[in-house]
Amino acid sequence: MRALAKALAPRRCHWRMMAAWLLCAAAGVAQAPSAATDHGSDPPSRAARLSYVAGDLGVLPAGAKDWIGATINRPMTTGDRLSTGQDSRAELQLGGSTMRLGAHTSFGFLALNDQLAQIELTQGTLNLAARQFDQGQSVEIDTPTLALVVDQPGTFRIDIGGDGQSTRVTVLDGSAIVYGENNARHDVAAGHSYDFGDPSFNNLVITDLGGGDAFDRWCSERDQGYAQSAATQYVSEDVVGYQDLDRYGDWQSEDDYGAVWFPNDVSAGWAPYSDGCWVFIAPWGWSWVDALPWGYAPFHYGRWAYIHHAWGWIPGPRLRRPVYAPALVAFIGGGGWGTSIGGGGRPVGWFPLGPGEIFNPWYRASGRYFANVNLANINPVRGNAGMLINSINSHYADFRNGRSVPNPNFVNRSAPHGLTVVSSQSFASASSVRRNLLQVDPHQLTAAPVLAGAGVHPDAASLGRPRSAKARPLPAGGFQRQVIARQAPASSLASASLPGFAPQSASNVRVLTAAAPTTTFHGPTAQQTPVHSALPNSGPSGARLNSGPLPAAPHVQPDNTQRPGVSFISSADEDRQRAEFPSTGLPQAPHVERVSPGQPQPAEEREQQRYESARNMHDNVPAPTYRMPTPQPYYEPTTRPMPPQQASQQAQPSPSAARGAPQPPARAQPGNQPSRGYSDDAKH
Repeated sequence: MRALAKALAPRRCHWRMMAAWLLCAAAGVAQAPSAATDHGSDPPSRAARLSYVAGDLGVLPAGAKDWIGATINRPMTTGDRLSTGQDSRAELQLGGSTMRLGAHTSFGFLALNDQLAQIELTQGTLNLAARQFDQGQSVEIDTPTLALVVDQPGTFRIDIGGDGQSTRVTVLDGSAIVYGENNARHDVAAGHSYDFGDPSFNNLVITDLGGGDAFDRWCSERDQGYAQSAATQYVSEDVVGYQDLDRYGDWQSEDDYGAVWFPNDVSAGWAPYSDGCWVFIAPWGWSWVDALPWGYAPFHYGRWAYIHHAWGWIPGPRLRRPVYAPALVAFIGGGGWGTSIGGGGRPVGWFPLGPGEIFNPWYRASGRYFANVNLANINPVRGNAGMLINSINSHYADFRNGRSVPNPNFVNRSAPHGLTVVSSQSFASASSVRRNLLQVDPHQLTAAPVLAGAGVHPDAASLGRPRSAKARPLPAGGFQRQVIARQAPASSLASASLPGFAPQSASNVRVLTAAAPTTTFHGPTAQQTPVHSALPNSGPSGARLNSGPLPAAPHVQPDNTQRPGVSFISSADEDRQRAEFPSTGLPQAPHVERVSPGQPQPAEEREQQRYESARNMHDNVPAPTYRMPTPQPYYEPTTRPMPPQQASQQAQPSPSAARGAPQPPARAQPGNQPSRGYSDDAKH
């Protein structure tokens, strides 16, 4: 392996030069006169993936009133919500972060864009494993009691009290900041659990980490499995779903394409985008949801090629930030073959885009987005980068002016089983493509033109398959329990694109103000009461969520001394000034209760994950991207006392090693290659 890496060193240098050249070229496309569209209305460059489902999970698409069934590999975005039932779990992947839901958990995306993942958590348990952040990115978790802001790598567990009156934040790795009402702020650090009994942080209990439960063990095991993935040698770590590639396929080197991933255990006659369904997800519109357990990354990034009697996936440039696409296909249709097929409507056909072929979005996009979504998903080889830029410019000129998509010789259109056709009715109803395939006259296929999109109008059934009538009841339209947020949430997007729906904003969110008052406040001088709340999953399955305002903050008296560990929310300028001129004054003792492992715990004590406490992960973090170290095995930590107010440690950048793109071994070319069998019993 070392010899292979050494041999590929000149190629790595070539890749860096090419990546820089492509970046400049993309800027040129964005600045060109043909790219006058405002890029502020572009879709985000990322979407979350529903990567694991066990038990009862309901999905409420953005803007919808009716819950639908959960489908593995479904893209999730702003406005989407999830609700787990009894003994249920779910997992979401988002580039450098993974979020896992325990039983009886209500979760939603208030905002999901290139910089912010804002989450509402109204009940239950959430685990956040943040492995890395690009510069300016953060995760905000809004609960009925506080808003947790994470912008550095770490692992956190958040539990909501059964009555919604308290929030427990357990920091397994890293550090973060929580914000509350009355401009309250508190730093949380690794090795400790913080029970916030009210939104103003007057009732706060701090404990050292103890043991963990089954949910913690499950999260730790999955983190360890993801950390051992070898796919990052060939794809960016920001490609959502790369973790499954090692288990379900193998990498081979091809002279024409570089590193190519070939899936294992697919049936004879299988082709990309043939086993799954189409759903309507704004702002992208029609989006592919694959049925195979690994079917996310290869269908939203990169390109496909039919090589040596098998389909192989070619990822985009490893050193370039990936850009999510709803499906990298081209649609065909038109008068030459668009005749009715009984009650199913006209046929709708598509095929995967091949190497170097331009993706023409069927949704609104600026010149900058058009360039980025193609440059990030096409791996230029053999010095064809200049041809790629010219092709992008040409296609975008047609795209901007509303002209028909050029009809070149798409390589996969005539590949074996490359073209998939269903009826428009099956397409629009999120039905299984595999079960509804149509056989069409090959002569008609040859004459059918390439279209700018599917040409199918969505309806309520296009959001996804319906939820079982026997499933537990869920609140229509979403969650009623209020949460407090530091950022104002975005408006729902999907509703604006469906007939009969209108854009919606989250009505259960209360935004904190950031203005710092002239006087500070502290809670009562008496010893504070420990948090006594029910377990987050102790409520009945399907119970309707409580509504109403947050509890009022207790009466406090003004004081001119600042409360240690709890401070007022400051502006960015004040934060920078504080960092440059730190205060030397000693704070007063905090009004919090410390509970050590040997003392009695609250009656509703919950087990927490055995994890290494106070592991310093900042020493080996390159700038500007923050990364989390490899997860350690699940075990009992050694606790240590923590000062009442622990300053957040500033990540120390270190020179990052050169990141090349090692190539896998060359793929053998047998004369008669056996088919790759696919088992319907494959489970994630």
